[in-house]
Amino acid sequence: MTRDLTVGQFIPGHSLMHRLDPRTKLMLTFLFIIQVFLTKSALSLIFLLLLLWIYIVCAQVPARKVFRAVRPIIPVIIVTALLNIFYVSGHVLWHYAFLRITDQGLFTGFTLLVRLITLIAGCSLITYTTSLNALASGLEQLLAPLKRLHFPVSELSMTLSITLRFLPTLAEELDRIIEAQKARGAQFATGTILNRIRAFFPVILPLFMSAFRRAFELTNAIECRCYHGGEGRTKLHPLKLGRRDYAAVIFFLAAFAMTLIFNSIRQPF
Repeated sequence: MTRDLTVGQFIPGHSLMHRLDPRTKLMLTFLFIIQVFLTKSALSLIFLLLLLWIYIVCAQVPARKVFRAVRPIIPVIIVTALLNIFYVSGHVLWHYAFLRITDQGLFTGFTLLVRLITLIAGCSLITYTTSLNALASGLEQLLAPLKRLHFPVSELSMTLSITLRFLPTLAEELDRIIEAQKARGAQFATGTILNRIRAFFPVILPLFMSAFRRAFELTNAIECRCYHGGEGRTKLHPLKLGRRDYAAVIFFLAAFAMTLIFNSIRQPF
């Protein structure tokens, strides 16, 4: 479970994507999500996969590690794709009882499959190439205009940073608790579904107790350091946009425009 968790995992490096400003990566990730859901034609799907390969090369992160983020939700992706294959109207290619496969259903299911895999793999690059401190600092500066509306931007960015930081820690704690319960004879992979659910009850309580203990310790540490928000605080490493950031934005906008052009050239079935 811990091996498949990519949120909060940072791989230090000096790649092009590592050197981008975190604000640039946050904005481009948001636009990438929009681009994925705007992809409609087969040509634009191929172009989207090509873009994902370019981003992985620019990040210099092993592809197997990037696509590892997809593994936990493979059952959800398969079920969703199958529902679209069997229940989308169109020209019937195969029919048996109440089940039928149509050409539009195949295309819709395949499109959804590619979209979800590309979306998860592409979004995982931002955590692989950006430290949590830089990510929180970039989010804080992007949301800085909301301070005029008395929105707690600094507190929100710090909360996000702490949440992402402790997700891998809690995952490791969960693995340790499960292994300890297995050593005591607990069975998590055998029996009926109800028995498997009951077997996880002794795991949930220790996990919550561990999470609350860490939260209390962290709260005491913050109070001892007299933290009172971001007002008046300075940055050790101030963020500054460079030429590579502007070049990345221009490249991404061009790729976004190409997706729209490919959609207009060939519409879905």
